[in-house]
Amino acid sequence: MEEKSPEAVVVGMLTRPHGELRLQGSLTSFVIMFQPAGLSALFPVALRELTDCDYDARSVAGKPVAELEQRLGDCNSFASRVRLTDAFLARRIPDNFNTDRLSAAMDMILARNGRGRMPELAAYSGIGNRQFERTFCERFGMRPKLYARIVRFQSALDCKARSSTKSWTDVAHEFGYHDQMHMIHDFEEFTGATPTETLRLVEMFFRQQLEAIRIGREQKIQAWFRDS
Repeated sequence: MEEKSPEAVVVGMLTRPHGELRLQGSLTSFVIMFQPAGLSALFPVALRELTDCDYDARSVAGKPVAELEQRLGDCNSFASRVRLTDAFLARRIPDNFNTDRLSAAMDMILARNGRGRMPELAAYSGIGNRQFERTFCERFGMRPKLYARIVRFQSALDCKARSSTKSWTDVAHEFGYHDQMHMIHDFEEFTGATPTETLRLVEMFFRQQLEAIRIGREQKIQAWFRDS
């Protein structure tokens, strides 16, 4: 069944292929990627209710997002949209913001590219293994092991997108996959496509972001050679 997408959409963490996006005419997109518990820290939303779902951003975050959407449409460059969004989100950070241990464990999985050991994460959270798994699932809408697999898959995709010189075999080894076929299996489970097909979609939707990253990296390399 086809549905018309709202102009601004909040998409929760996805554990499976979500749908097919059909584009007509010209389109300018701007995507904000939040850290695991970042969205709930800035807006009153339960993460478990967003997992494998998408909603009109206005129904999730209210009037402020509608105003941001309008102002983003008035921007004439990617850089100006970044500055505007950074300032908007910075104003929403609470003065007494504290990260609880469960959120910190989630951040640890992210920092380690999905290779954190569950007993270690449970101990860090101050609870037993079973309680950690149950509480994590209740709060975030998925088991911690599944989240770790998704993080590793996303890290592998991000690495390949940032560096066109690396082969998929290199990426599989770098992120601890037993072999390339295990990595391909994860891509097909989470996206319904091969690694190469998934990368092509990422490059289509995040072209400006990737260009900014690659230009920044080239500038650093050139500066290194000048200073050597």
